[in-house]
Amino acid sequence: MLKEANRLKSDRDFKNVFRNGRTLENRFMRVKFLKNQKNVSRFGFIISVKVLKKANERNTLKRRLRAISRSLLKDLKHSFDIVVWPKASSAALNHSSLMDCMTDLIIKI
Repeated sequence: MLKEANRLKSDRDFKNVFRNGRTLENRFMRVKFLKNQKNVSRFGFIISVKVLKKANERNTLKRRLRAISRSLLKDLKHSFDIVVWPKASSAALNHSSLMDCMTDLIIKI
């Protein structure tokens, strides 16, 4: 589980990242990021019903992504606000493949 300080929660923060942030993507997910003025990096996750129909599948994928992002926090040299939204093809990935996919994007940031 991500600490409270490492979560993007407010609508204003999400909108700020979408309005001013830059985008990276690969076959399985898209990441939008923006450098923030805080001492910590914060992650937010968006998984729509179009990607996964069942709520329990969406929640499982979010839990996996949160665990992966917690382990990747040490790799970020600066503090960023990062919004992750996976594509439909990412639902079939196992944990290690999902981690490789997200690691590649985080390293590019």
